Amino acid sequence: MGEQADVRSIPMLKELRASLGTFAEIAAVAIDEAGTDIQHTLRWLREDQYRHWEGQVRTRTEQFVQAKLALKRKQIFDRALSGTVSSCIDERKALKLAEARLQKAEHKFSRVKAWSLQIDKELSDYRSAVQKLVNAVEVEIPNARARLDKMIDSLEAYVALAPPEMPVGAEAKPEVVPVQPYGEQPEKNVQSQADQNLQEQPDEKMPLSPGENK
Repeated sequence: MGEQADVRSIPMLKELRASLGTFAEIAAVAIDEAGTDIQHTLRWLREDQYRHWEGQVRTRTEQFVQAKLALKRKQIFDRALSGTVSSCIDERKALKLAEARLQKAEHKFSRVKAWSLQIDKELSDYRSAVQKLVNAVEVEIPNARARLDKMIDSLEAYVALAPPEMPVGAEAKPEVVPVQPYGEQPEKNVQSQADQNLQEQPDEKMPLSPGENK
């Protein structure tokens, strides 16, 4: 029978599949949150801040114009009464304050427009940079998980058809028979054979030595 496949990697394949799914979920949430935050910031600049500072520029322009008219009326009124031009300290302070507030509003409004353009560009760059990750999350990882599913199903089917493994310690052990060297016999067998030979030998007289009488 041919060699069997080593299918002990099934749990690791399932763990890899689960990890890919977890990564895809986390990455998708991160991409969505980042895009949402950028969109909220852009909307806040283009709508809330833009409308706010546009209105402030309009309002403070009117206040500046009113402060200038107030100073002009004060100068005309004082000249008409006394024939001289007064210092108009309060009106001049009010005009200076209105001018500073208008300049601040104009600066803020210009920065809002610049930031809107910058963030719009950053959003475009972000979408281009993250497109590969989006493709991996939406296409490549689902395809990889589908392939892992097929591999796991095939391996589990193979395991179901494979013969069960023999329990440890249940292998049949061959009986060990000691082998004697050629021409040798156990000591007990040799002694038995000698006794048998003595019993079978006929009772004969031993030959006399040359010095004995016949």
